[in-house]
Amino acid sequence: MFDFIFKNKEIFFYFVDECNKKYRSGHDLSSYRNIIKKHKDHNNLGSLLKDEGIYPLIIKTLKAWNMDQRRAKLTTVENFKQSFFFNHVKEDLVKLSNYKLHLINNRQIESEIIGLLENVFLNLKVMESKKRIVGVSKALHFLLPDLIMPIDNKYTINFFNVSTDLKRELSTFKNIFIKMFEIAKCLCLTQNDVDGKKWNTSVPKLIDNAIIGFNRYFKDCVMQFSDSAVDRIISLIEKFTSLESSEKEKCKRLLEKQKNKLLKTEREKIREKLLIEKARKVGITVSKEEIEAYLSKKMN
Repeated sequence: MFDFIFKNKEIFFYFVDECNKKYRSGHDLSSYRNIIKKHKDHNNLGSLLKDEGIYPLIIKTLKAWNMDQRRAKLTTVENFKQSFFFNHVKEDLVKLSNYKLHLINNRQIESEIIGLLENVFLNLKVMESKKRIVGVSKALHFLLPDLIMPIDNKYTINFFNVSTDLKRELSTFKNIFIKMFEIAKCLCLTQNDVDGKKWNTSVPKLIDNAIIGFNRYFKDCVMQFSDSAVDRIISLIEKFTSLESSEKEKCKRLLEKQKNKLLKTEREKIREKLLIEKARKVGITVSKEEIEAYLSKKMN
């Protein structure tokens, strides 16, 4: 859907606004904005990392962003803090803080940025659980808000259609970073596009907001209108740009595929709820993992 959602600024900011209208607005937003405020108060990352309050605030915000539930397990504040002092993580983060996504170029990415990101990604201790990309990318966004976009399974990974295989996580992280750079350049995004309201805190977060906004709009449309949802979304896109017949057909295929995937997921959620309720009535407590294993066995 890249070709359509990021085709021009008008479409892009329509979905950015959708995110700010419909996405979270509680303690998860306030904790996040406290981190952004600390960046402004200190004015440079080296000074911020000397602030003892930033480490528990990041862990607190990660918890608010659902990074300590189900199979995801956050590390402790102390382990997180200590990881900054191994393998030049702190020094590399300070170097990376000199770059902004909308101001960098290909030469800088290839000559220094990717190498620094690799080291930080592999050595920053954020998660106790095996998968790293979601927790680490979110922590890196908190530390480098003008360079890194937070990644999650629900919106970003699904949108990019990339693997979450542990061995490929670093490659996936780098590929998404490069795609973010390309989007920022294609749309000519600058700091002037960041109004500072709600979730609009930086250029990378604007891109994340557009992805979230599209996904929320798409889900609402499918749940509310079902059969006509795809046509409604295409009509919306055509308000902002003209689509050739081949583009329109491609867009329709992609949306239909995503719609079927969403409906399948929603059916699975309903089955999970029914299983939980059935177990509760007979006095049995079941975990998310047990339900997933049971449903997977039945499908096979």
